[in-house]
Amino acid sequence: MASTGPGHDVEALLRTGPFHDALRAAIDRSGLTLDRLRERLARRGIHVSLASLSYWRLGRSRPERPDSLRAVQAIEAILGLPKHSLEALLGPPRPRGRWVGRATATKRYGNLLEPARALAETVDMLVGPSDGKLRPRYLDDAVVLDGGGAVREIRSRQVVRAVGDEPDRHIAVYCEEPGTDPSAVDVLALENCRVGRVRRHPHAPVIAAELLFDRALRTGQTHLFEYKVTVADGLPTTVYRRAFRYPAETYVASVRFHSGRLPVRCWGFVQQGEDPVQAVEEELPMSAGHLVHISAGEVIPGVLGVEWEWA
Repeated sequence: MASTGPGHDVEALLRTGPFHDALRAAIDRSGLTLDRLRERLARRGIHVSLASLSYWRLGRSRPERPDSLRAVQAIEAILGLPKHSLEALLGPPRPRGRWVGRATATKRYGNLLEPARALAETVDMLVGPSDGKLRPRYLDDAVVLDGGGAVREIRSRQVVRAVGDEPDRHIAVYCEEPGTDPSAVDVLALENCRVGRVRRHPHAPVIAAELLFDRALRTGQTHLFEYKVTVADGLPTTVYRRAFRYPAETYVASVRFHSGRLPVRCWGFVQQGEDPVQAVEEELPMSAGHLVHISAGEVIPGVLGVEWEWA
């Protein structure tokens, strides 16, 4: 009679998949807890959160980034599995959310840069060429949602560096959900800047505001400043994104959800250039304070952000 024990289940699942079932069976057979597995990975210099391991095991997300694939290879060794046996079950990267397949992934990601183009048009049309002598070094966007799932405010703290002589202002631009009344959006200066001209796009919920420095910068000098975007009666949204026209050293984005409306899952994404299939996603765990965040270094031109799915 054929064996039907745990070992047989693991071997069968390594042949047929899916990945999360094979991973779960292999972990169960090993007797390791997820915390012990995480510790074993850490000893090898591979750091994976308990939330990520849990999501992989439950099938709520799957490893796709290079660091995550290295973790899968290490898990195979820790659990005594044949080399590449789990990794082979992953197949090519997949799009998440409501769409599947490459064509619909293009539909989803192909428009990520459209808001950036609208912002650039607004800046050039209303206040002239923007920030040509400034480059971002550090950006921190802290987004707060209201109980209806709409953006209530965004606090942005930035460090910029002058690459030309005498830049004395930064152009802050923001694009709200289509259908939002542009007059409901405002920009407030918080630290080391003051608001100059504020303009709104005539055909889109996009605004641009000059943030004036107290001095002109010399080439190589940096400037730290902070401002806030507020939205009154905004529309529910499922994404916050920032487009980068120039490289940046560090970017952090956080989204704090209202306890009255929490998402079922969240993920961060990055798209380099305009190729939609280059978009990479990573599941984001939520803190006890209903906060999720992404952090990226050596950012190149493209789009980064946080997306979520409502129940």
